[in-house]
Amino acid sequence: MLTENANSRLGAMSLVRPVGWSAAAIVLLFPMIAMQFEQRLHWGVNWTVGDFVAAALLLSGTGAALELAVRLNDDLAYRAGAFLGIGAALLMVWANLAVGLVGSEDNAANLWFMTVPVVGLAVAMLGGVSAKAMVRAMLAMAFMQFLAGLFVGKAGAAVAVSMALGACWLVSAWLFSRAA
Repeated sequence: MLTENANSRLGAMSLVRPVGWSAAAIVLLFPMIAMQFEQRLHWGVNWTVGDFVAAALLLSGTGAALELAVRLNDDLAYRAGAFLGIGAALLMVWANLAVGLVGSEDNAANLWFMTVPVVGLAVAMLGGVSAKAMVRAMLAMAFMQFLAGLFVGKAGAAVAVSMALGACWLVSAWLFSRAA
């Protein structure tokens, strides 16, 4: 039998889920609406079908990962670590695909940054996404992030972004360690 506190948390989550998924859908509507005014306002918004598909996959993958994190562990520190880590990964991948962290999105150096979430996901899956495994995954991501920043260190902005994202991975690792 669920306690009253657990019942209230489940009730709150049932309200948050549709809001989160609706927000993801609304994010996809913004560029669609902006494109309707592109010829007059010249906002630089000209998405292709592939752009919409990539954005939809990123947003749905992020939503699914957040849902999984909430279902896997009730600990607030675990959830905060997951939300920070997943949010930072979304931000990095989206920015890298959209404009690139080094030069344009076509610059091969940007592939270094795409290894970061892949390594984190692999380490997390190998450890069964337990809090201890997530600490290792976030530390591995921080290491890969700093490595990527060093390899493409010619661009000052890429180093600054690597430092900021590396800090996110480290804070996320700390949060997961609190849940372990």
